[in-house]
Amino acid sequence: MGKQKEADGQSGYCTPTLINLYYMTESLSPVRWRSWYIALVVAGILVNLLGLHSSILEPDGALYASIAKTMVLKGDWVNLYAHNRDWLDKPHFPFWMTAISYSIFGINEIAYKIPALVFWALGGWYTLLIARRLYSEQVAQVALLIYLTALHLVISNNDVRAEPYLTGLLAGCVYYWLPGFRQRRTGLVLGALFLAAAIMTKGIFILIPVVGAFLLHWALNGRLKAELSKPKWWLALGLVGVFILPELLTLYWQFDQHPEKVVFGRTGVSGLRFFFWDSQFGRFMNTGPIKGKGDPFFFLHTLLWAFLPWSILLYIAMWEKIKGLVRREKGEWVLPGISLICFLLFSASRFQLPHYMNIVFPFFAIVTVDWLLRQDVESKKLRVLGGIQVGISILLLVGCIGLWVLMYGLNFRPLVYVLSMAIIWNLLRKKTASYGFGLPSRMILSTSLAAITLYGFLNLYFYPALLQYQSGEQVAKQVNQQQPGKRIYQTNPLSYSLDFYSDGPVRYTDRAEVINAAKDSAVLYYSTREQRDTLVTMGVPVQVVDSFPHYHISKLKIGFLMPDKRPKYLQYRYLMEVGPKP
Repeated sequence: MGKQKEADGQSGYCTPTLINLYYMTESLSPVRWRSWYIALVVAGILVNLLGLHSSILEPDGALYASIAKTMVLKGDWVNLYAHNRDWLDKPHFPFWMTAISYSIFGINEIAYKIPALVFWALGGWYTLLIARRLYSEQVAQVALLIYLTALHLVISNNDVRAEPYLTGLLAGCVYYWLPGFRQRRTGLVLGALFLAAAIMTKGIFILIPVVGAFLLHWALNGRLKAELSKPKWWLALGLVGVFILPELLTLYWQFDQHPEKVVFGRTGVSGLRFFFWDSQFGRFMNTGPIKGKGDPFFFLHTLLWAFLPWSILLYIAMWEKIKGLVRREKGEWVLPGISLICFLLFSASRFQLPHYMNIVFPFFAIVTVDWLLRQDVESKKLRVLGGIQVGISILLLVGCIGLWVLMYGLNFRPLVYVLSMAIIWNLLRKKTASYGFGLPSRMILSTSLAAITLYGFLNLYFYPALLQYQSGEQVAKQVNQQQPGKRIYQTNPLSYSLDFYSDGPVRYTDRAEVINAAKDSAVLYYSTREQRDTLVTMGVPVQVVDSFPHYHISKLKIGFLMPDKRPKYLQYRYLMEVGPKP
């Protein structure tokens, strides 16, 4: 193995170098590696794009889509509204991006997902650039492939929330603040702009892992005092403060100037206080208006599936980095530093969701590849890992078939798709071996193809089959066809997909308002059997227009997937006409 160049004494970073890839290039033409690689990168991009055609998942995705829809329809890009009232939770940046997309492409699910996909693509682009700058072209190529095929990134491109935005923005900030950017002043400003947009996406907490990672890197490389004495870093933080002013002003105008507004069940709520404290640190310490239950081991086991099919390699690579941290080794510590700090912060938080760690997947990918490509091709460890990756690939392929058969029995098209991809996967493994590809390259290519097969199956067949159980969307489509523009009333439990997909207004209200509105003429009402029965008991005229099977598809349970057990998990929502007939 070639020796890595020592860290640059000025910056503390590893200067870019070509790592000896003997095991990847022995007896094979680089053209063959490049052909397979490009094909898999293109396929990885395509399977992520397949999620564009799927409906928006409830609850969060449909809620955010509806908030941006209201922003465009009202022509109000300052105030955020949900449930027909002021909404204080997430910052504005993703909603502004979505509203711009709606203004260009119309209000639909594709327009909602396009800006998130753009920022996800930026995350991949900066993954490539960061790895190329710090390590080599080979590390950059493989890191991009891992980024494209990490499971929860693909899921998040379907169930779009804030994380695709944050992933691209965080990777961009790190890239521009790394030493070596030719236009240093431009890099300083661009890095501050990306970080400010990240703060306006998720909150002020994002400063902690970014600043902490750079401090850790400087400290381990003996550059902490020298770097902190440079005015450029203080200027950069000052620019971040300037660039987040649009967020601060909108919060001030919507909430701090109007203490009479009722938010979280009380008046006098400060939007600025929520932004700087309650939304992040309040959740962390469980003292804010939005509370949760934390498990310190949640992300340890969540990453096992969220970073599939690369999670085992990630765990080993990060463990090696942790041992290096304990030994205070010099070298590149921004990427592992930001990853570890985010992991520890989220693990200590009382409010945890699986997609939170997506934002450091670019850095996970680079750290994993850097470790993998340094291993001795003849080592027993690498042969064992190669066997594990083959096992994971087979599980992914078999899992596609098993999942579909479990849900719907034998079906020609999805089974043909999976079996065809399995044949190609086996062919790839044999061809790369016969061409002289070493174990790591065979491992990378075959594992990527198995993952791409799974994601194609999910976006082409699995998610579309589930979305029929998202009742609010089905109700909206029926009303759009039969009574276009008609107002629909809804009470708890709420459906945000009803709001987003309805061409007419949707009124979030209570039962008393529905009864009052129905005195003169019948109104459309979306709710449950229990609400219908209560209205009947009260003597209110109710006619059921249609019933719709309903399930919370973002929280799947194995019983629901089985046809014979599915009825026990299904609820029903009703579209009713309440009041006298017109």
